[in-house]
Order: sequence, then C-alpha cells, then structure tokens
Amino acid sequence: MKVIGFTGNYGDVDQSAACYLMADSSILYSGRPFFVPDFAARFVAAPSIVVRMGRLGKCVAPKFAHRYWDAFTAGFNVQACDDSDSRLVALGRAFDGAAIVGDWLTAQDLDDPLRESVEFCVDDVPVGRACLADMVMPLPDAVAAVSTRCSIKMGDMLFTGDVSPGLTLQPGQHLTASIGGRRVLDVKVRL
Repeated sequence: MKVIGFTGNYGDVDQSAACYLMADSSILYSGRPFFVPDFAARFVAAPSIVVRMGRLGKCVAPKFAHRYWDAFTAGFNVQACDDSDSRLVALGRAFDGAAIVGDWLTAQDLDDPLRESVEFCVDDVPVGRACLADMVMPLPDAVAAVSTRCSIKMGDMLFTGDVSPGLTLQPGQHLTASIGGRRVLDVKVRL
C-alpha cells in the first residue's frame, strides 16, 4: 500500500500542486493519538480529502478514473519543518503517523460523493471546508497522472491536496473532521 499526496490543488488556481510519497507506516487512523516527534522543531498539519483506491490500474484514462476509487474520508498530512539537515527533506512527510486518516465512507453511503462537504476543525474551530468537486486538478486527472507513473493498487491512498494552509501542531490540540455532518476523524495531539 502506498500513500500519494498533492500539495495545493484547492483554492487559488495559481497555487502549484506538487506530488509527494509517504510510507505505509505513515498512516495513523482516527481514534489513535498523534504523538509529536522530537526530531524537528515544528510540525505542520494540512487538512486534505483522502481517496482510497479499490482496484489495480496502470495508465488509467481520466474518463475511467471513477472506477478505480471506492471510498473517501478526511485526513491531515503532517510535515516536519526542520532546516537542520537538507538531506532528510524527503522524510519530512514520510515519518510514522504523518498521514492521519479518518473512517472511510463508500460512494454508496452518499448521494453525490464528489459534492459532499468535508469540514475540518481544530479544537472545534473550523479550519477548512471543501469537496472533491473543488479540486483545481480534478480527481479523474489526478488519478490518471498518478497511474501513469506508478501502478495504483487496492488500498492505496491519495491525499488530494491541501484544503487550507497548514497549522502548527501543539500538544493538547484536538483534530476532527466531518463529511456531510458525520464525524469521520477524531485525533488528539500529544507529546
């Protein structure tokens, strides 16, 4: 299983979207605490809608991309902000627990999954709201772009982009997210 993510991709069209990879050990599911590591001075979490791949594919055409994902949820991608060692920059997103993922909702659970509103909160204060239809690079194009470079497999996760600017994580914070009023993510930040 892979975790593939995009930066940007929501909001300002001029915002460039870059792609990144995370290790499968990066996945932290809802209900488990995020422990702030001690290897960097600051950690920034950006809210993102996450899509789960449901079948094997390579070079998927955008018009067939809807066949390759089967569920989605809310998540936060966490990045270590540490300028002390430029050789480890790629690991700034790939550490254990850096991909916070909520509970999955299948397309059958909702009337229109592409337009279902996802709301992100920190300590019950909204920090972002979006839906899959808001993506600058539409979901079919994102799935196609990823699948031309590497095979997508069942269970792979695609962080579709940063819904809002990242926020610095502090111990004691409470990260939550809801899809259509259903809470799908609930994570406490700890030391």
